Amino acid sequence: MAGNKTIKFSAITRAGYEYQDLVGIEVLIRHYRDPTLFEWVQLESDDPSVKSLDDVVAKRMDGSVEYIQVKFTVNSAEYPLDWDYLLSKKENGTSMLAKWAKSFARAKASGVI
Repeated sequence: MAGNKTIKFSAITRAGYEYQDLVGIEVLIRHYRDPTLFEWVQLESDDPSVKSLDDVVAKRMDGSVEYIQVKFTVNSAEYPLDWDYLLSKKENGTSMLAKWAKSFARAKASGVI
């Protein structure tokens, strides 16, 4: 099948959040299995200092922080999550990779990652 143009945007968004939730659940399971691993875990963090690294954030007991950014595609043949995708930007915009790098630098300046 070449591509399903009948998929609603809201269905794609929902599937992406469900995938992100599964990634977050995996971190929570790690926390459950080893309660000494994390001090806390946040899903959809709202820390303004690291804007673009917000999907799953977990503070380890040693003070370091894990940032997990999740991306999802409903059709990897038609919409691949590749370098072109990560480096693309809209006019006067910034690529995802550049946003993540900027957020990473801010996070690194404030503590161990």
